[in-house]
Amino acid sequence: MAQSLSKAFHLILIMLKNRRAIVLIVFILGVMLCFWGTSRYPALSNKAAMSGTAAFDDPMTHEAHFKVSAKAPLYEKVYYTTLNWYETNWRGMAFGLVLAGAFLTLLSYLPKTSSDRRFKNSFMGMLVGTPLGVCVNCVAPIAKGIYEASRKVETALAVMFSSPTLNIVVLTMVFTIFPLYMALLKLAATFVLILITVPFLSRVNPAPKNPVTIPPVNEVCEIETGFSDSWSSSISGAARDYWTSFRYIVIRTVPLMLLAGFLGSLLSHLWSFEHLIGLEPDFVNLSFMAFMGTFMPLPIAFDIMLAQAMMMSGLAPGFVMTLLFTLGTFSIYSAMIVYNMFSLRLAVQLYLIVCVFGVGVGYMANSYTNYKHVEWLAQYDKVMDGDDESNQKIAPSNEKLKTDSSEWTKLADSTNKRQTEPFLSLENISVESVPHNAREKTGDKNFTKLSGPDLGITYSNKITPRNFHDPLFFGRGIASGDIDRDGWADLAVATNNGFQLYHNINGKRFEVLAGPATLLTGLEGVSVALVDMDNDGWLDVFFTAFDGGNHIWLNPLGQGSQRGLIKVPNGEALLTSAIGFADLNRDGFLDIVNGNYFLGVITRTPMDNSIDQVVLNRNLKFEINELPGIPGQTHSALFSDINGDGHPDLAIGNDYQVADTYYLGNGSGQFEKITKGDGVIPVTTENTMSIDTGDIDNDLVPDIYLANIGFTKGIAVVSNIFGDDMKSAGREFCDSGESALAISECHHLLKLTTLLNPEKQNISERCTLLTDKEDVRDCMVTRMVLLAAHRKDESLCQRISQGHPEGRNLCKHYFAKNLLQFDRDKEIPYQSFFNILLHGKTDQKYEDVSKANGIETGEWSWNARFADLDNDEWQDIYVVNGVLITQEFTTNNLFHNQQGKGFNASEKEFGLYDRDHSSSYTYIDIDNDGDLDIIANTLYGPFNVYMNNDTKGNSITFKLRDEKGNKYCVGCRVTIHYGPNGERKQVREIKQSGGFHSFDAPVVHFGLGEYELVKRIDINWSDGTSSLLDHSFPVNNEYQVKRFRFPLQDKLAYANDGSNRPLF
Repeated sequence: MAQSLSKAFHLILIMLKNRRAIVLIVFILGVMLCFWGTSRYPALSNKAAMSGTAAFDDPMTHEAHFKVSAKAPLYEKVYYTTLNWYETNWRGMAFGLVLAGAFLTLLSYLPKTSSDRRFKNSFMGMLVGTPLGVCVNCVAPIAKGIYEASRKVETALAVMFSSPTLNIVVLTMVFTIFPLYMALLKLAATFVLILITVPFLSRVNPAPKNPVTIPPVNEVCEIETGFSDSWSSSISGAARDYWTSFRYIVIRTVPLMLLAGFLGSLLSHLWSFEHLIGLEPDFVNLSFMAFMGTFMPLPIAFDIMLAQAMMMSGLAPGFVMTLLFTLGTFSIYSAMIVYNMFSLRLAVQLYLIVCVFGVGVGYMANSYTNYKHVEWLAQYDKVMDGDDESNQKIAPSNEKLKTDSSEWTKLADSTNKRQTEPFLSLENISVESVPHNAREKTGDKNFTKLSGPDLGITYSNKITPRNFHDPLFFGRGIASGDIDRDGWADLAVATNNGFQLYHNINGKRFEVLAGPATLLTGLEGVSVALVDMDNDGWLDVFFTAFDGGNHIWLNPLGQGSQRGLIKVPNGEALLTSAIGFADLNRDGFLDIVNGNYFLGVITRTPMDNSIDQVVLNRNLKFEINELPGIPGQTHSALFSDINGDGHPDLAIGNDYQVADTYYLGNGSGQFEKITKGDGVIPVTTENTMSIDTGDIDNDLVPDIYLANIGFTKGIAVVSNIFGDDMKSAGREFCDSGESALAISECHHLLKLTTLLNPEKQNISERCTLLTDKEDVRDCMVTRMVLLAAHRKDESLCQRISQGHPEGRNLCKHYFAKNLLQFDRDKEIPYQSFFNILLHGKTDQKYEDVSKANGIETGEWSWNARFADLDNDEWQDIYVVNGVLITQEFTTNNLFHNQQGKGFNASEKEFGLYDRDHSSSYTYIDIDNDGDLDIIANTLYGPFNVYMNNDTKGNSITFKLRDEKGNKYCVGCRVTIHYGPNGERKQVREIKQSGGFHSFDAPVVHFGLGEYELVKRIDINWSDGTSSLLDHSFPVNNEYQVKRFRFPLQDKLAYANDGSNRPLF
């Protein structure tokens, strides 16, 4: 020990006295810090965040810079995959070459030492290689440089094996993404390979006596060089020596690098790991998997991402473990380098040894999982023993639904309606007005947060083991609208018994309103909207249920008093997650888009179970038509006129790596798909949760905002995303008291998330950690569904008793899926990580302005919609974030519009900073004071209400009613002109679509800042006609604009109650 320390100290003294060595050390440190700080670790962090969410457009890399058609010939695919591999690896490769030349030069300045302590040499090589953080391909030149300078095989090999396998980011990914036993197996096998196998191989493969090596950098005296030089001559001398070494490394490694990329690309297109899905990991199959995994020259961390993708696709654990070890540990390029610097024999030995290790750990993983599987099934049978087969459990309601129809009679006779006054009469248009209520400043910020129950919104979205599955743990929908036409916006929320209505009592509180309770019991409501489906002038309830179909409940105050639930076709889809409404054929009845969804996280690929449809409404007689395009897991469906031709167009937002689809409408209910070649939409988001249109710069051209799964925290997110036991971020949030849940409830939720996280297949998780007996049983059933899906074993569904119909049906649905294959060449490209803002241009095309406007930062975003939240004339964007499986508890975002010149993140300044997970909300003026309040769900508890108490800025609102088209004027556009000479303009479109499970009342709201008069209003009606109201409209008023079929003087249009007010 003392001798080793003495030698090390002696080498350090030599380096410190050698100015050329000092120059090289500074150079090496600078290169490493630059590479790690600006490229390697940020890139690894991004890859970590992408794991589990990213699609692979290329078999050799996570990002396809050059795309090729799936129908292209083999040589073309290989060519572009090779280019993608070069593009992805060039930074790491360049770093490896630069560092290899530097190491070779630096070590040549030091005295050659001979040491037979091969274990120590391997250990030192591991210490050097671990922090490098480059892939097995990129580290190969470095290993070569170290070997050429030191002549120590074991040191070079240890550096080569440790860099791609033991750096901190890769280890974090492995231990958070994969089950613990897999992570430990990989780590143990890596240590054995580096510290035992490598020293042994170096002993049986002694270095050649006359190796082909680099010419010495100093022909006279290698050790004395640089001791007496001046600093300037030392720098120039070190540069000359470095160039010699660098050129040597490049000549001997780059050709092999290019060849390896080509060979890997060729093999990746001749065979796919997916071919082994469903097969038994026996010796032959494991050996073949190990051979393929060892051959592939993949970028760093992509091996982890690919192994995880295969695990989530149902590849047996034995195969996954083999992949996890062999991918990234060695490659055909590494073998070439070993052959080049040492011998073919050692290259073959290393290749075969890595294969053997891969087969071994695969066998161990497979044996362990089989043992744990049998053990878990025995535990399942024990827990479920005595489960009542006849007990058809119904999801408990959080409150009792009323059924007293007399409530609706009282609503019709209510004297609390807001009274309007005649304002303007023009041919077949009448305008009435009512002042906004006075605003009250109740806090030091724009918004004050209140709890939903405090205002009478009593439903709480409780998460239990029974409903902890995709998509129910993504939250339920919310909608606002004036159900009883009393002038106050009411509320509808989706519940575990269909939906619940809440009546707005004069802007002060809400009361539960009767619904068809007996018809809704047990229906897992997901999305809900308040829309007039029979065009009788009263808002009806449209809602969708998981495994329960789509339904309309007609308003009892209109034509629905004698009707029950009306079923709306959705092609027998498991769920219509996204719904949207517009009068597509101009017959006055709102038509429907069904954005269908299957089982999301456990299916991911296109299938016929999730084909989207357009449903034409012919006075409650429905005609269903499938939409062309790749069927994805649809979260958002938006009707909006994106090309300015007066017809509703359609945007479909898909999750799970299926491109969003955009269509142009023709006004007759038919749509033409927009393709990549049309150049209309340049890019969309990969995991789209929400789509909305607005006008960010008041140029009267619509802009598009898309919410995505975004990660700004990289590796910090992946440390939580796969649900390790109550990660620190979740615990901290629960303990902070910020949650809508009590502290104990919050911690229970984290425990539930860990046990039932579908992203992490951990057979060691124990439902018995839960205390309630029914929770334990429900947890076991939910895990049985996940287990059956993961193992592709339909027989496991039969073990779920009739007493758990939800779990049994969920399991059966998984095996009823029919996967589809599509040509994606013409699909619009998508990007990962960030939300996107597309700016509309006058040529009806869009450009990506996300970075320029400062809104691309996002978390796991859901509903994101435009609204002027501070009445300053400019539309802001409010984004709600969060999902249970991350346990991240990041805040929502408010992007405050800076007068059309970008956005600032202003959630704290506005009082909207909130770390509770939300997915849907509605903009609603609860108290009719002319500013927009917000009511948002939480994924796991009561609703939150954000009351807008800002007193700055004037506003004006419009309610349009149309007897010629659909009564609530869905699809109409309102443009206002104000300011000096009417030069300032704003536009709004009345939409009942887009967002995520979120619908706003059909009310047009404009913020006007300091301006006090609107000078003209242009209305583009949904039937294609237009009206111009050239009249002054004072601000801080609500105007009800009504269009009649005939001129007012030609029909009985006025009431006979003495008020002389026009009838609707």
